[in-house]
Amino acid sequence: MKNNYYLYGDATVPEIPKEVVKVRIELLKSNLATVLAVSYAIRDSNRVNDIVKAIKFWENINES
Repeated sequence: MKNNYYLYGDATVPEIPKEVVKVRIELLKSNLATVLAVSYAIRDSNRVNDIVKAIKFWENINES
């Protein structure tokens, strides 16, 4: 992900509240557990990858 300066210029970009980030990550991890509970043979690997990417995104959202 590009840093805030690259994307927004000299603007002051407000952080997303930690409570919101925490809830999103918890929901994503819960959903990931549900998706992973399905047999590997029929599991949607693309969905697993997308959920993992979303978790990483939200874990690093305020670090730019």
